Parts: sequence; C-alpha cells; structure tokens
Amino acid sequence: MSDVSREHCSALVPYVKPTILRDFSTDQRTVTIGERTFRLRQNWQQNGVAGVIWDSGIVLARYISEHPELVANRTVLELGAGLGLPSILSSYQNAKIIHATDRISAISLLEENIRRHANSNCNIEIFAFDWNVDKLPQKYQIILGADLIYGGITFESLIRLFRDASDSDTVIYLCSKIRYQRDQDFYDQLLREHFDVREIFYETEFAVNIFEIKKLTTYCKKVMYKVFLFTKFLFEYRKKKYFEKKIYPKHVLEPNYTCGTKDLIIMKNGWLSVDSSFLLNSHS
Repeated sequence: MSDVSREHCSALVPYVKPTILRDFSTDQRTVTIGERTFRLRQNWQQNGVAGVIWDSGIVLARYISEHPELVANRTVLELGAGLGLPSILSSYQNAKIIHATDRISAISLLEENIRRHANSNCNIEIFAFDWNVDKLPQKYQIILGADLIYGGITFESLIRLFRDASDSDTVIYLCSKIRYQRDQDFYDQLLREHFDVREIFYETEFAVNIFEIKKLTTYCKKVMYKVFLFTKFLFEYRKKKYFEKKIYPKHVLEPNYTCGTKDLIIMKNGWLSVDSSFLLNSHS
C-alpha cells in the first residue's frame, strides 16, 4: 500500500443541486392536490420569482381545496398570482368570479397555466396589475396571496391595496413563511393599521403559515384605540384583577386572535390577552 499523506489526497464528490434549485430550473412542475394533478409550466430564467411555484402557493391551494366554502359563490382576487395555482383550485370550488393578477411580465405564463388547468366553466379574468399605480375595478369578497412579502415590496402599498379592494365583509387569506423579522413586521403593521389578523393554519412540511385578515369595524377600531391607550397602564401596574396576562414567544401568532367582546389581543413585545369588555366599561 502506498504511503501517501492525507493532505495530498483528494476525492471528486458529485454535485447535487439543492432541491429548491432543481424545482426552479425545470420548465414544468407537477403538483397533486386531492384527486387532481397539475403540470404547471415554469420559467425561472425569464420570469424570476413570478415564474415558478412556491411552497406557499401549494399550501394555499391545498387549503382552498380542503375548504371549498371559503370561495364558493364569492368574488375572488389573487394578487401576485405567479402560476395561478390558488386561482386554479378556486375555479373548481364554484367561485363566482376570479381575477388573477400579477406584473405584466408574468401574465403570459399565468394565462397559459390557467388556460391549461382551470375549470373552463368558471369566470376567470387575468390582467396585469401594478400595486403602486393601478386601481382595481371592484371590491372583492375574498383576496388571496402567497408569498407577497419579498424583495423591495413596500408594506404601505400592499396595505393600501387591501383597504381599496376590501370592505367590512372581505376576508384576506395570506400564505407565507416567516423567514425574517421583516415578514413578521408586515403582520405587526397590519395590526397597527386596524386589521384583524389571525393565524388559522400552520403547515409543518413546508413551515408555512396561513393568516386570515379582515378590516376592523368602526366598533373594533374604538376598542383597539382604548386598548392602545390602556397598554401603558397594563404594563406599568400589572393589576391582576383587571386583566389576565399571557406572554407568548415573539413572532408566534395566537390562533384565537379576535376583536369582539372578549380575548382581544394586542402586541407589545409579545402577545397580551385582554378582556375588552372591561375596556369598554372602564376608562371611557
């Protein structure tokens, strides 16, 4: 046996492309949801993030498939649709009207996938939409979005769009991974902008959250205002007879977040549960 020192030895190790890169580099991605299989056309090179299917899009589409009542007989808007998988699934759940939107460079691929896979009996309209410039043609009962917070997206433009596209009955379903502090900051800002935000589902395989978001009513805004005014008092005096304190790890959303007559939750370096009936009847 040859006596060769280890530092002079080397080995060739085959390079295995990471899974996410393999998924993005192919021009077709097969996704099975329920009994339906979709072979979605992709184009990462030309369309970038809008040209591939992301985990959040798959999770949101599955959730719609498992909860058809969310979109049945309702007007649906999908923002940043990409390949349009949530819109495609909505078309099979008897949505009344679907508007699938994305930036102009993504429209061709979006149209192709919807044409190939969506329910032809559903009324689907596809159009380019710039959040910062364009105006939507109507308000919607359901708004869908998967991984909308990335890159240089500004919170203000998206939140303004939510206000313009929704009324008091609109429900927004956002699906996303909480990868960075920036992602959590967006949902925190929604709370400050008078939206009710609750986490309704967590998918463990992809580590993806689904959030249900609604505009607060005038009544709830008044309650929230009282809560914010009273927050300093709660933290300074800690009077147990007035409130029950529940501190959760930062960045964790409590599923039963509500804005009603009880269990109103606000953020202040964690999550705090407050009985809002006390706030309504005191310190008015």
